[in-house]
Amino acid sequence: MTGNATPFRGSGIATVGGEAPVEQCPQEKFCVEKDSPLCDSIMWKMLDNYYKQVAIEAWAHDYVPSFVTSNSRLCRSYAKIIINFLQDWFRRAEADPEKPVIILEIGGGHGRFTFLLLRALQRYQRLFASLGLPERPFLVVFSDVAEANVDFCSRHPALKTFVDMKWLDFAVFDGNKDREVHLVVRNEVVVNGAAPVVAICNYVLDSLLTDSWRISPGAAEHEFERALVSVYSPSEEEELDAPEIMLRMTLGWKWRGVDLEAACDPSSSANITYLHEDPTIKEVLLRYRNLNKQLSFVLPIGAFALFRNLRHIGGGRLFCLVGDKGYPTVDEFVGVRDPHIAIHGSISFMLNLHAIRTFFECMGGFSHATPYRDTFQVTGLWLCGTEFEMGRSVAAFLEDVEDLAPDALISWQRAAQETVASGGGPASSIKSLISLLRYSAHDADVFLNFSNEFTSQCVHPYLNPRTEQDLIADLERTFANWYKLKKGEDVADVCGHICMRLGRCDKALKFLQASADLDAERTHPSTYINLASCYKVEGNFEAGIKCCERALQIDPNYPQAEQMLRTLSMCKNPVRIALVGLGYWTQFEALPLLRRDTRMKIVAAFAFKQEEVVALVKRAGLQEVELYSGSQGLASLLDRTDIQAVVVDVHMQLMMSLLPRIFATGKHVLTRSPLQMSLSNAAALLDAYKPYSNSLVWHAVENNRQEDAFVEAAAKVAVLGRVTSVCFKCGTDTALKHKFSTAPYDIKHHLALDLLRCVTAVRQLTGLQLSSVSAVAKGEYAPCCSSGSFPLEEGQSLKQEKLKNTRLRREYARLTGWLTLKNQAGQQSWRVEVTGEKVSGSTNFAVQGIGHQNCHDAFAEELYEKLQCKEQKEEPNADKGSALVDISISGALEDSAVVEGILASIQGLYAVIVPCFMLCC
Repeated sequence: MTGNATPFRGSGIATVGGEAPVEQCPQEKFCVEKDSPLCDSIMWKMLDNYYKQVAIEAWAHDYVPSFVTSNSRLCRSYAKIIINFLQDWFRRAEADPEKPVIILEIGGGHGRFTFLLLRALQRYQRLFASLGLPERPFLVVFSDVAEANVDFCSRHPALKTFVDMKWLDFAVFDGNKDREVHLVVRNEVVVNGAAPVVAICNYVLDSLLTDSWRISPGAAEHEFERALVSVYSPSEEEELDAPEIMLRMTLGWKWRGVDLEAACDPSSSANITYLHEDPTIKEVLLRYRNLNKQLSFVLPIGAFALFRNLRHIGGGRLFCLVGDKGYPTVDEFVGVRDPHIAIHGSISFMLNLHAIRTFFECMGGFSHATPYRDTFQVTGLWLCGTEFEMGRSVAAFLEDVEDLAPDALISWQRAAQETVASGGGPASSIKSLISLLRYSAHDADVFLNFSNEFTSQCVHPYLNPRTEQDLIADLERTFANWYKLKKGEDVADVCGHICMRLGRCDKALKFLQASADLDAERTHPSTYINLASCYKVEGNFEAGIKCCERALQIDPNYPQAEQMLRTLSMCKNPVRIALVGLGYWTQFEALPLLRRDTRMKIVAAFAFKQEEVVALVKRAGLQEVELYSGSQGLASLLDRTDIQAVVVDVHMQLMMSLLPRIFATGKHVLTRSPLQMSLSNAAALLDAYKPYSNSLVWHAVENNRQEDAFVEAAAKVAVLGRVTSVCFKCGTDTALKHKFSTAPYDIKHHLALDLLRCVTAVRQLTGLQLSSVSAVAKGEYAPCCSSGSFPLEEGQSLKQEKLKNTRLRREYARLTGWLTLKNQAGQQSWRVEVTGEKVSGSTNFAVQGIGHQNCHDAFAEELYEKLQCKEQKEEPNADKGSALVDISISGALEDSAVVEGILASIQGLYAVIVPCFMLCC
């Protein structure tokens, strides 16, 4: 039956509330066991079979508790206490620096705690000499009763480094039985050693052999009683010790009187084995009776046996750190009650920590513990000297464990998760989450729990450049603390994505490669495409191509792999382009993209004045660019056959004569939208292009039409319902006293162009079509004119005036760059912000504006296809007629019509325009 057992589905959290129920109708159930002393119950065989059967899967699927005792914060606290204990020990005359202290983890299970503890201890390595410690002051031994767990951890790649450092060994160890430790790597036996044992027992003792007692001081018949348990199942069981019975069992309890003296006498028929084997346990029971209170409690006899064996292994010296759920004070035992057993896939008891501390005191030791009851309990047990001699470790325990409850991290994390789930707030801002991550000692589980928030908020305006650098350091530490265990978790992939969003592809490569190496057979092709994208940015095109080929091996039809392969092929042989006209759009939007796009190479630049083109090339740091100016220079540039594409940014009136000349030279073209200030002129340009449309690519850029930020924002707005009205203001600073000398257009044209961009943005946000548009002007007329017409103010130089007045300050009226949808009244309203105002929390929404990048990519993609056809001698068929123009040209024609309508509706030429227009479906 065991082989066909149904999969376990425990909660993963051992709590008091999930206890085995008491059977109310035992006559109607199948009796698995009747009236057995708790410590002799068949449940212990079920538990043993459970761990042997499930092994590592128990933690990989969260069937048993894991995070509370295997997080970086707890490991760092333990490491600090242990380092101080080592200082206490090695300053004693009896300490042999050649004999390392054995740090023995009992019931290590999955090995995550072992790894994190070693990581925390490693922080002190460079300080060993200054702390008075030998070169190798300790040996950490991972132990478990399940051989499969030991085998798994001994092969885990995260632990190999520490094995090579001779800091780590492994052992199959049953603390209830074994009085020696057989080291797997060293092939040695540790028994009655010259150095103490530091034992770590996290969520172990509550699952060891346990008995239950009741004490009634002065009772007429029996002062001491012992619990008897009956186990029932809803139906007949074939294998009585099958572990799955624990999930459906109910219990019955009875009490049997005990003569304590007879129970401690090995010759008596009423003897209890553990009482006559260890007189210290009898002393614990007597101390409870001397309290003169009626008490009901569990007795951790398995833990007592473990401590005896560990004391023997350490040559009579033992220091133990216990982390568990339990009862720290005797007050919680007052009264008459039955034991409770927690069910969470396996079973466990609330540990009697008071009895454990009493047991150590009876052996001559001392203890300290967490001073709170309703929390995860950490108890320090010293049996290796006086409290005076162990002063450093005691002080470290009081500072790190007693002063701050160990599960504070869990509470803080849960509060942040609830804040995120309820819509966010300051507690869910990325800076708050970074603080939580750092307090957790860069715990990978904490990081994964907030991976969406870290990924979405690792951009402006949530982060400034200094915080970005700090975040990268946090990612490095978190990645170093990652112990691969749970199925489907991938810290490396999340770190890689965040670095890509931060523009740090050099850092992302390390993380993404680690993700790809996790399981080469199961890696998604997107991981390799992300790697290829980073290699592209770093200029390693061959490595990127190999990643694309690997992705296509996984999925031969993966479109992103095919697209990236084309991109990398372009990077190896970039398109040679020229800049014709150096307007605002070229300088501040097109050029930054072209400079970093390895698919294209700027080889020439033209401006009407020589000083303009020289200044731009110098300012932009362009290398190996040939400069042209004047009419003859333009003709020479267009005659060059090695130039394949031209980026044009000149006055719209010049476009009418320039574009046909460029088309005639066989060069591809990228311009901006709108094409002209009137629809008829724009249509004339389109007619000039049609004869070349089969062989030449022409795109017109309008950022807002291809802005991902607006697409994401539209989804937020759509949640509110149908848009019924839109109103916004569009203005510029030309009404200020400073005038502008080189603006190419009249002020009304500038305002019309700005309004067009706003209209386009709002249409993307709402999804509505433009039915009509009108603009009502207010303000004073302030035309663009030369600064020479105005006298300089006192103390002002001509150079300063030119710096201020060379162009319109377009940022006041533009919606490109960063967009924030700010939620100020729950989910019922959003406010669109275009400034860099500081925001926080998940009720706000920010994405990076990349509209021009999308337009740029579309141009590059079509350009590559045309150039490939030309290389393969695939000449277009003249019989086919004109090809369809790109959608961006159609949009640019529409923009020309909108601008013409705006200009026609303006009643005067004013500095500020307040537009109102109708949007309808």
